[in-house]
Amino acid sequence: MNYLDISIDPFFSAQELDQLAREAQFVRREGKLNGSLFFDLIVFHNENLKAQSLNDMSVTLKDIYSIEIRKQSLHERFNRYALAFLKQALEKLLHQQLELDSAIFSDLKGFNRILLKDSTSFQIDASLAQYYAGSGGHGSDASIRIQFEYDIVSGRINDLSVTAFNRQDAKDSLATIELIDPGDLIIRDLAYMGLEVLKAIRIKEAFYLCRAHPTVHILQKHQDEYKQIDFVEITQYMKTHNLSCLEKEVYLGSKEKFKTRLVFYLLPQEEYAKRIRKAQKNNQKKGRKVLSKEYKARSALNIFITNADTQQIPMDKLWDFYRLRWQIELIFKIWKSICNIEKVKKVKIHRLQCYIYSKLVLIVLSWQILWRTARKLFINEGKALSFFKASKTLIHRKLGDLREILIFGRSSMQRFMDQFYDLSKTNHILEKRRKEPNSMQRMLFCLDREYMAI
Repeated sequence: MNYLDISIDPFFSAQELDQLAREAQFVRREGKLNGSLFFDLIVFHNENLKAQSLNDMSVTLKDIYSIEIRKQSLHERFNRYALAFLKQALEKLLHQQLELDSAIFSDLKGFNRILLKDSTSFQIDASLAQYYAGSGGHGSDASIRIQFEYDIVSGRINDLSVTAFNRQDAKDSLATIELIDPGDLIIRDLAYMGLEVLKAIRIKEAFYLCRAHPTVHILQKHQDEYKQIDFVEITQYMKTHNLSCLEKEVYLGSKEKFKTRLVFYLLPQEEYAKRIRKAQKNNQKKGRKVLSKEYKARSALNIFITNADTQQIPMDKLWDFYRLRWQIELIFKIWKSICNIEKVKKVKIHRLQCYIYSKLVLIVLSWQILWRTARKLFINEGKALSFFKASKTLIHRKLGDLREILIFGRSSMQRFMDQFYDLSKTNHILEKRRKEPNSMQRMLFCLDREYMAI
């Protein structure tokens, strides 16, 4: 076994941050607040916007740097130039992501990358609706949506963007098609996967995997005639022949006739009953009629579509591939419960934006450390890292140490990584549930891999 060491250089130096600040015109002449100092203040001394005042930030500057800046002056420094500076810092981090050697996953069944994408959102003060419109109606007047996509094999972030809530996932999906490379496997929720997007992915010579939209027409071709799938017949056939999954070649859309591979999975009875109870409850609230036979039959199935062939994703593994997408929900939980990205209050727009981008910078910094630790732990120990446990330790206990290295170079990054890895070996192991496999086990199963005692 070749044991892996982690070598990682500091992401920024004070000189680099000052240069970025000058390029963004945040700093135009020598003054009290240079780029590295502002970066330190906004990234490493900014627990959450909801609790922190400008006076608190002034006190921090006085206490740590012996610099006196009135809160009004600090208020003025949160401007479009400060935002441009933080955006450039984030872009630098995303562009300089180091490639992780994925030799243990060198054969991805013909895939280039396996990309997971979803979005998370949170409400902000209604006065900022002109910048970040919400859903309107009974929803919030102003909300922020963050789109996130990453390669589950290498850990590289493919997309991290801040938009208004009313920029829906489907629109984002079409706007970011250029981020997809030939051979990528795109796993997303159906909100991202309209027919136009599926066509675009196919044109890019990439692969998609998603659920079939409940309102789309699903047709089968019989000679020269297209007939709609009979879900009552399909469900009864699977139950009669004791089939857990069934595959068909189908066409989507009554007009488009988009050809695709489709796989039905028959749900366990308890899951089916849960779906029906929920649907009946919703119907009663809205005063609708009883559920149709077709609706009930379709509710007994999980229906997935893909253009990957059976060699790449066998029928019995397709649902497991889709389940990989659920890991992104844990990432959003970390952002909100540990990084406090959604804890905001009524402030001017540039201060809010600076806060959000400072949190994204911190998230990307942490992401690089966590993925390198996870890979070393997997290769050397055959164990899976709990990103939640590790993130909690990193953000709540080790942020000061990381700050000393990244900005001031007062310690060794290699020493920090070694210490964090040793801590992770004993305190950040992902615990296995009694029945469900952990995330690494699921990925190994999907890729036909076995590795040590994981």
